[in-house]
Amino acid sequence: MVKLASARENRLYGPPPSHNRWEYINAGLYIFCSILLLIGCLLELFSGVSRSALVILLISAVLMAAINMHDLFAHLAGIDFRLSLIGGDKQIALVEIGAPLIQMLGSILTFLGLLFLVIQVNISSSLHEV
Repeated sequence: MVKLASARENRLYGPPPSHNRWEYINAGLYIFCSILLLIGCLLELFSGVSRSALVILLISAVLMAAINMHDLFAHLAGIDFRLSLIGGDKQIALVEIGAPLIQMLGSILTFLGLLFLVIQVNISSSLHEV
């Protein structure tokens, strides 16, 4: 979540505030993924390049991409996928659509980078065994 879920309570569009429970669940999952990312980075830092740390980082990247994709579609559903509303409200364009999209793409790129690192570690470990 690029911004706090509680900031969405003041918006004038989308579902009524009684549905904010899902916003807080989404924010909680994002915090969980951030903690997983921190644990994976600390394991990498203190244990060198280990497969378990890379797997934790891969899981975190996948979950973050999924959460941001859900956030993006929830925002688009909040305006009933009427993209013409973007021109009238810059908050919708930048914060509600642009931020989750950029975060999702960043998570996907992070996943791909980590996946290539896992492949490189597997190749180098198999070469050292021979």
